[in-house]
Amino acid sequence: MRVGGEEYVIPKGDWFEIVSSPHYLAEIVIYVGLLIASGGADITIWLLLAFVVTNLGFAAAETQKWYIGKFEDYPKHRYAMIPFIF
Repeated sequence: MRVGGEEYVIPKGDWFEIVSSPHYLAEIVIYVGLLIASGGADITIWLLLAFVVTNLGFAAAETQKWYIGKFEDYPKHRYAMIPFIF
């Protein structure tokens, strides 16, 4: 598929073989690390993590929906963001 001279392709390799949005997963891991580094006692960090997971979860679901709609041969075994869960 071509749009504005650019060709959209199915991402392949590394974590893209398991999930559609591995960059979102990496961002969540960063925030979990922040939570662990803070000792987990600050409610603000917990709320921030909850917001990030929710926001990126919706974005990952929409991204996967777009991929499936645009590519007939999109791998059906890929999860949206979290391997073997979502």
